[in-house]
Amino acid sequence: MSWISNNYEKAAIGGAAVVALAFAAIVVKNKGAIEEIAVLPTPKENNDTSVLGLLSIEGTRASLSDDHVITQYDLKGRKVNLLTGVALFAKKDDTEKLVDLLNSPAVHKGIENTWWLKYDMDTGVSDAPDQDPDEDGFTNREEYTAGTNPVDKKSYPELLEKLMAKGVRTTEVHVRAQNFGGGKFTFKLQTKRGATVNSMAAKPIVAGQDIVFVRQLMQNRFKFLKHEKINMVKGGIRQDVSEWTLVDKQPNKKGVEYKIDRRGNPGIFDSTIKLELNALKEKGKPFEVAENTTFALPFDEKAKVKPYLLKMVDLVKKNVEIEYTDKAGNKKSKFFTF
Repeated sequence: MSWISNNYEKAAIGGAAVVALAFAAIVVKNKGAIEEIAVLPTPKENNDTSVLGLLSIEGTRASLSDDHVITQYDLKGRKVNLLTGVALFAKKDDTEKLVDLLNSPAVHKGIENTWWLKYDMDTGVSDAPDQDPDEDGFTNREEYTAGTNPVDKKSYPELLEKLMAKGVRTTEVHVRAQNFGGGKFTFKLQTKRGATVNSMAAKPIVAGQDIVFVRQLMQNRFKFLKHEKINMVKGGIRQDVSEWTLVDKQPNKKGVEYKIDRRGNPGIFDSTIKLELNALKEKGKPFEVAENTTFALPFDEKAKVKPYLLKMVDLVKKNVEIEYTDKAGNKKSKFFTF
């Protein structure tokens, strides 16, 4: 190691001492010139007003008022940001060959890969189309077909697709007339086998009057419109047959007309369908709806809006017709078998 390295500090101190001694010697020797030695030179006026870095500062300030737009580029259908990660997959039997969903054939038949990417869903399981991530009762495939959001429980396909008819309960009655002459008649309700279940008071009525039964069953439901003779072939013989026309006053069947013969045929059928919605956690909660009655899904008797109409129950074909209006405003019907 050099001497200056070891002794620099000492040498510096020594040098300072020498300078001090020299200054003292000058003072002693030139005692009258001390003022000249101590007086500092007069400073010069600085007329340079420039600021270091001023141009950069002005440029930065001006840029604050500019519109700055970051352009998002599109690379083969994929939006590219400053930092872009791409999810790659590999086949179980060929792990060396990576697959880019955006540029590969459909992983699950019938569903575009871009749909899975749009909703950030995992396609790496075989039953992905049958899964229900938002738990609204509709599978991913059903939501894809309907164009709804598979990860939003408030977005789902038409609920009628998950409605089932579980059974039917039907009341059958036959209204039979008794002629008192002079256009006056009484009526009674009978079962299919002819047993009387309700009847009028003794006083007969004429066309245009209401039929009022004694008991509660259909007590004030029908109005007697008219009686007429119909010429028809019956049993191979042409003859005049009596026919009575009644009109229904019950709210869900108001205005429906029934034409009955002297035996009360055909009968009057009131059907109530038991339904169940297998979506929105309503499975296992059956409910009943009377024919020609509106209802809401999920079922709520107090709902203000009831967009579905149980229009018809066909006891022969064993099916139910429900009428509704789709999202495009078109009136449609869907049939269910019970």
